[in-house]
Amino acid sequence: MMMKSLTGAALLLGAAVLAPVADAQTVPQDKTQVPGYFKLMVGDVQVTALYDGSSTFPLNLFKNASPETLQREVAEVDGDAPKVVNGSVNSFLINTGEHLILIDSGGGALLGPGFGQVMRNLRAAGYQPGQVDMVLLTHMHRDHIGGLVSDDGQPAFPHATVYASQPEIDYWLSAENASHAAPDQQAAFQMVKRTLAPYADRGRLRAFTYGKALLPGLQPVSLPGHTPGHSGFMLDRGGQRILFWGDIVHYSALQFAHPELGIAYDSDSGRAIRTRETLLKQVARQKTLIAGAHITFPGIGYLRADGDTAYRWTPIGFGELR
Repeated sequence: MMMKSLTGAALLLGAAVLAPVADAQTVPQDKTQVPGYFKLMVGDVQVTALYDGSSTFPLNLFKNASPETLQREVAEVDGDAPKVVNGSVNSFLINTGEHLILIDSGGGALLGPGFGQVMRNLRAAGYQPGQVDMVLLTHMHRDHIGGLVSDDGQPAFPHATVYASQPEIDYWLSAENASHAAPDQQAAFQMVKRTLAPYADRGRLRAFTYGKALLPGLQPVSLPGHTPGHSGFMLDRGGQRILFWGDIVHYSALQFAHPELGIAYDSDSGRAIRTRETLLKQVARQKTLIAGAHITFPGIGYLRADGDTAYRWTPIGFGELR
C-alpha cells in the first residue's frame, strides 16, 4: 500500500511540474551580444582586445593544398567539411598609464555590415577616442586601417599619431607602385592614400624603425611577406611578454596545423610562409603570449609544438584582472 501511494504521489507531482502555468509570460530572446572587449594585464600594462566584427571567407583563398585536403582539415575542427570558414577582425589597446596605444583600427566602414565595431567597443571598455595618442599599424590592408577615419573623413582619433614601417609607407603611398598595380589593386592603393591623408596632412603619419623602441618595453618586429612592411609589436613589461603579430595566421584551424598554407591576400606568399614557419617555432619555444588579428576573439593565447612542424593553440581563459 505504501509503494502504491508513493507512486501515485510521484505521478501527480510530475504532472504538476509539466503542466503549463496559466499566467506564465513569454520570455523574449535578447539577440544582442555582450560588448566586444577583453582585458588582461601584461606586467604593469593593461591590454584590451577590441572586436571589430566577424564574417566568413571561402576555403579557396588558401594555397598549396587541394580543396579536398582543406575540407578534410577543417572538418577535423569544425565538424562538417565547410567550404567557408569563420574569420574575425581584432584590434588591441595598450594602456601604459601614460599612453593609450591602439594596434590597428579595424575596418571602419570599409568592410561592410557586421564590421566597424572597434570604436563602439573601445568606448564600452571605458575609453574615449580622444585619449588614444598612438596608433600602430601592422600593415595597411583595409581591415586594419579603415577605422582611422570617421564617416565625414576626419581623424577618428583626433590626438593620435599613426605609425607604420617605412617599407609599408613606401609601398602603399608610392605613385609609381599605384600606377603599375594590377587593375583590381588600383582601388586598394587609392583607399590607403585616402584613409591616411587626414593624418599625413596634419604631419601625424610617421615611420618607426625596427630595433628602436617605440616606448620603453615596446618594440616593432619585422614580419614581412603578407605585405612588404608587415610588422608585429612586442610588449615586454615586468618579465611578461605579448606579441601582437597582425596577419601571421588568418585561420587557426588550418595554418597552425599547416604553416605551409599560404593565402591569397599575401603580397609575397613564399616569404609570408617562411616568416610564419620561423615565428611559430620561436614563440612556441619561448612560450610567448600571442595576440592575433584574425584568431577567434579575443585572439589571445599560447602555442605549443605538435610534432615537428605543426602547432596547437591554447586560448587564454576568462578571469579577473591581476
